[in-house]
Amino acid sequence: MRALQTSALLGLLVLGGCLELEQTIVISADGSGRQRVRLETDEQMLRELQRRQPAAQLGAGDPTALFSEEKTRAELRAAGMELTEHAASRAAGRRSVELSASFADFEVLRRSPLCGSAAEWELVAGPKPGLAKLTLYPQGKAAWQQARKKAADLKGRPDPLLVDYFAKQRAKLRGLDVAFRFEVPGDVLMWTKNMEKVSAREVVARVRADQLRTPADLVRRLAPRYEVIFDARATSLFKEPSPARPAPVR
Repeated sequence: MRALQTSALLGLLVLGGCLELEQTIVISADGSGRQRVRLETDEQMLRELQRRQPAAQLGAGDPTALFSEEKTRAELRAAGMELTEHAASRAAGRRSVELSASFADFEVLRRSPLCGSAAEWELVAGPKPGLAKLTLYPQGKAAWQQARKKAADLKGRPDPLLVDYFAKQRAKLRGLDVAFRFEVPGDVLMWTKNMEKVSAREVVARVRADQLRTPADLVRRLAPRYEVIFDARATSLFKEPSPARPAPVR
């Protein structure tokens, strides 16, 4: 099904147009949490994405489904999540939506349709005892690896066709502002350079039009990796459940 993928809406990035998208993922000490989405974009761009999507084989369903509370609730429930807030509006050729959903544990978050079917989440023990490492590949790990290689190739041997296409599209990207925000249950100690630490337990990754100066920038931003290492000593993320006590012998 996967109709709600906000990652599909990132197709607007390569189509041009104004897009404001912010996702906030909050993880609690026991692995439960909530996911919030705020989206605003042009109706014209949504129609263009709907028109191009089948031809591009993006496989992301209806990009307007996110604006429907009924469709959003059903999709999230199928993934094991619960919709807690939903407010959509439509005016002057613009559409916007704000929603929030809860998840019971990290395994449910990994199935969240809000990040898209290609997204891959990892939550593992960190490089030292007591630390945890949280990673998100919005377009999948393989796509991130391929993008890194492509970006390196572009630096060494620029593709004239891609350079020309990028130059023509760049002017259309004004107004682009996409953000992924992570709130973790312990102090942040390390994070990837495409993110910024904004408080003791919060980091944010942004993609803005002014950051896309070269085709390599665009390639990397379309298939990124977001990773943060944090103090997990006060959490139960990696603690094994206590073994059941044996029944007394009578």
